[in-house]
Amino acid sequence: MRNLAELDNAVASFSDGNGKTVIEYKPSEAPIHLLPSRTPLEFSANATYFLVGCLGGLGRSLTSWMMKRGAKRFTSLSRSGTDAEQAALLVRDIREAGAIVQVIRGDASVRADVDRALESVPAEFPVRGVVQAAMVLRDGLFQSMNHRNWTTSIQPKVFGTVNLHNALKDQQLDFFVCTSSISGVLGTPGLTNYSASNAYLDALACHRVSQGLPCSSLVLPMISGVGVVAENLEIEEALKRKGIYGIDEEDLLESFEAAMMTQTTEKPFDHVIAGLDPARLQKVLSGNDVTDAFWLQDARFKGLMHTISAASGASAPGSDHSILDEIGAASSPQAAIEAIANHFADKLSRLLMVDRDDFEPDTISIADYGLDSMIGAELRNWIFKEYGLDIPFQQLLGQGMTINKFAAQVCKVNGIE
Repeated sequence: MRNLAELDNAVASFSDGNGKTVIEYKPSEAPIHLLPSRTPLEFSANATYFLVGCLGGLGRSLTSWMMKRGAKRFTSLSRSGTDAEQAALLVRDIREAGAIVQVIRGDASVRADVDRALESVPAEFPVRGVVQAAMVLRDGLFQSMNHRNWTTSIQPKVFGTVNLHNALKDQQLDFFVCTSSISGVLGTPGLTNYSASNAYLDALACHRVSQGLPCSSLVLPMISGVGVVAENLEIEEALKRKGIYGIDEEDLLESFEAAMMTQTTEKPFDHVIAGLDPARLQKVLSGNDVTDAFWLQDARFKGLMHTISAASGASAPGSDHSILDEIGAASSPQAAIEAIANHFADKLSRLLMVDRDDFEPDTISIADYGLDSMIGAELRNWIFKEYGLDIPFQQLLGQGMTINKFAAQVCKVNGIE
């Protein structure tokens, strides 16, 4: 017989084999430790919330949620202002809901524009929270990327966030949230500039917290139905092939709430990472759509993969027999070439969403099937993982490089001629 206050010890004793344990529930002087109830985050009606790059789908979800929690005033810094119909409708809806929003046309990577936007905030309604969600995508392979495309993608997140940090480091803030991406953690071939800028946000958040300043880097996967990924099918499909699952709007807002409340914890933390839940990853990785989960081999995720494997009772994804085992057991070099050609054509079919029967392995060059730089980067990474062949992008897309010629090259590299 045990008192309710001893519940944890009672549960621990279940495996002792000493008979039944009865939990007694009656008035007692023994203290019972209760978890504190979760207090929802509330926003002040007398504060201004400074938003950068939040006039799209993500901004609509965020501002609607913040208004339900008490926010009444927003200042948004945007390069295009309300030129886009989606942005104009959002501003109209915010105002019709009874909140005040002003949109300042400007570039966060230009310090003068940041200062001008902050100076427009009424002194009696000071800035108390910041959400930095600016981004520009310029995809391409790193070795062929020009300086302009590199800096165009880097500027909004890196220089924009530095400007916000410097302009507001003496301001009393409740939160400073930067929307980062899972690509900064996993790395994404074809989006090296974007991945680098997100990694910088993660580091800056760590720096601010070390200085006693509020900041959290909210690392997001793709978001179902909201934001840039939802508006670009090719990016969504590429992420799915990498084993990255999407979160819905409810998960997104819960992640924002956690990121905004980092300063309320006993020890402030600088990262909130969404999209790496072992249970959900296990389900995703067991499907047939995941063909380029290169990050599973990264030693940093060894603990995560062990958790997934232990839960599923199976070996870690990616440990099945390889195509190289198959060609090694082929009856002839020609049979090995055919096996590689079929394997490679299956991959191209899934990547390009082209019917398998439309491929002409002997006559049509791989380049003629329409590979862009993002798919090309993913394909090169997959080729190295599957075949052990590090083929330059220019050679892969060279005229005359058919599927069968590529298959023959793979066999040659692996000692089959």
